[in-house]
Amino acid sequence: MTIRKIDLMHREFGKLEGKTCKECSNLYRRKYDKTYIKCRVYGNSCSEATDWKVSYMACGMFNKEWNGNEIVRNVVRVKEVAEPLEGQVGLW
Repeated sequence: MTIRKIDLMHREFGKLEGKTCKECSNLYRRKYDKTYIKCRVYGNSCSEATDWKVSYMACGMFNKEWNGNEIVRNVVRVKEVAEPLEGQVGLW
């Protein structure tokens, strides 16, 4: 199961009730052919995977400076390896 990006931010830094990402200094806009909204703390992968919603509830990094690695770089996808069924014949 994939964890939502905002849930990851809340798990790492906590939630800030009553504030949204729209009000945060870590939110910025990237303009190419259209405008994309990104979070400096979460990171930018130049894809939709790091696009941000201004309506998200703010995390504990609200208006704080971040000098660590982008959070998206810490997320590692684990590919599940299916175990062979009992009695199944292998090809190799």
